[in-house]
Amino acid sequence: MKCKLTLEIQNLHACPGDAAPSIYTQSRLIKMTTFAPTELTVDGQVVRTSDEGVKTESKRDKELPLFEFRRNGDNYVARFGGPYGKIMGLFKETGGTLYSRKVPPFKTSYKPFLKSLNIRPQWVTLDDVEGVEVATIPQITAGRSKSLILQYYRKINRCTATLNIDMPDDARPTFETLIAQAVGMPFGPKRRGEIDVLAMEWD
Repeated sequence: MKCKLTLEIQNLHACPGDAAPSIYTQSRLIKMTTFAPTELTVDGQVVRTSDEGVKTESKRDKELPLFEFRRNGDNYVARFGGPYGKIMGLFKETGGTLYSRKVPPFKTSYKPFLKSLNIRPQWVTLDDVEGVEVATIPQITAGRSKSLILQYYRKINRCTATLNIDMPDDARPTFETLIAQAVGMPFGPKRRGEIDVLAMEWD
């Protein structure tokens, strides 16, 4: 049995490793105040001294790595298919949720069913792309220092993707339960995206 699955994806972030990062130039406004001593005199006598501040502003540019989507010409592509693609990653999390809740038919296991799915193609062209921008994500570094750094990702606010999924002939009810649970769950790199089902065509 085959299912042609058309998805709408929101807030999809680029995946580190899918493509070489580019350089993002960030401009920062630096504000400084310098103080200089001044004296107020009356008839040659100093009656008051003070420090007056002079404010200055300047811009500094800093070059930072920006994680990018893979491109095929003018099109964005993402690794959604295959056993290690983002859709299978979502299905694994979804299957685990259904198993923990003992939802039929996932009361006893979910991994054998996921292994029976063949999701194609591995690299999917993203269609109807809307709102491409740079997202800033804070990250706590590992180790004893635990310092806070900022990472930069290319983000697509909305797009669609179409996949073909092969499965056993009697698997349609099980798959429909899986995909219904997957809608709205955290999806993709940094778990900031989510999917919605636009169409499911069975053959």
